This record gives sequence, C-alpha cells and structure tokens, in this order.
Amino acid sequence: MNRNRKKRSGISAAAIVSACSVLWLPTEIASAGDIAQGKSIAANGITGQAPCMACHGANGEGMAAAGFPFLAGLPAVYLEAQLVDFAQGKRKQAVMEPIAKALSAEQKKAVAVWYASLKPVIDPAHAVQLQDSYPKGKMGAWLAQRGDWSRGLPACVQCHGPGGVGVAPTFPALAGQSAMYIKNQLLAWKTGTRADDAHGLMAHLARKLTDEEIDGVSAYFGNDIGAAAASATTAQAGGQ
Repeated sequence: MNRNRKKRSGISAAAIVSACSVLWLPTEIASAGDIAQGKSIAANGITGQAPCMACHGANGEGMAAAGFPFLAGLPAVYLEAQLVDFAQGKRKQAVMEPIAKALSAEQKKAVAVWYASLKPVIDPAHAVQLQDSYPKGKMGAWLAQRGDWSRGLPACVQCHGPGGVGVAPTFPALAGQSAMYIKNQLLAWKTGTRADDAHGLMAHLARKLTDEEIDGVSAYFGNDIGAAAASATTAQAGGQ
C-alpha cells in the first residue's frame, strides 16, 4: 500500500532531489561595468519603460503592501533567469513582461547583478537561527519546515535553505518576502499561470496545497520569519 501511495504522489523524493540538483549553476563574477549599468537601468528605466525602483524600491527592498517582491541580495543567476522567463511568457505579469522583453540580454544580466550586489532585506544568520524554533502549532510553519511526505510534500526549506534564506545561485530567499507575494506565486503555479519551474516541480507541489495551506506557508515566511529577521536596506553592498 505504501508503495502504491508513493506512485500516486506523482513526483518521488528522488525526482525532487534531482530537480534541485540539476538547477545548480555556476555563478558569474560581476564586473563594475555591469553593476553600474544595472544601477542606471533600475533608477532610470529604458526608453518607454518604467524604472525598476518604481515598484521594487530605491534599494531593492520591494513594496510588501502592493505585493512587489524584494530583489536586493537575491542571486544574480536567479534574477536574470526570471527576466528571461518574463520575456518568454513563462511568467505572467502585466508590468514585468513588457519591461523584460525590452531589455537586451546584456541589460538583463546587468540589472540582475546590480540587485544581487545590494544588502539583503533580511539578516540571513538570524533567519537560520529561527530554524529550530518555528511555531510548531502553525500548519504553515510545519509544512515549511517539515513538509508532509504522506502527501509527497517536501519541506520548503529542503530547497530554499535553512530558515528559507535561499540557496544561491538558483533558489531564492522566501524569508522576508511579503506573504502576498509568496501567496500569489503559489497560486500562479497552482493555476498554471506560472510555468518556469524545472520539471514542473513547483506547480506539482502547489497543486497539492489547499488554499488554507498556501495562506499558512506564505504567512510563515512573510510574517513570522520575515518580521523577526528583517534588516535595514539603506546601505548598498560594496560601498555602492
């Protein structure tokens, strides 16, 4: 019976590990020129398109109340890949799609390395310290930290790292992103409006979550850990 249950779950534990490892790509060293170009695009935009800062904040801190994610400190490889996905329509978002399509490959890379160079919104070390003190009575926290293997659901932190701080270069931080943003992405994968995950892993997992569970997981990373591990983002990395 257990064997049959594993077959019905759709994606096995081995497949999940494979999906995580196949995405591991080498990082590139950003040049000062790339960072300067990315900063200019973020602040001023390009012809006919709004600047990135209009939605993602002056220091990449995002706008939580509007559901716009923070970008500061996220891996450049991940950010560049998201711009490519928006340009190709694998991610649907009315504001981002035309901007991504208008950016050249060089500009996409430059914007990505600029945001990657900024000070993270959260204190990763503090978030990791919260790994073992999560509120076990909260369903969302339990799923995030432990998962539910009876339903083929791994813990979010198995790919996104202890405390949800991200695993560079591919897996972005969840800790500190707004609950609204995380919820919107899980719903997008669940409904098929986002289709840029390797092997369909996130879509598969999101479809297993109830709407209540999506709310719970989103609130855990966005509120419980996010509030505790938040740090100011007024300073930019490297003296920028």
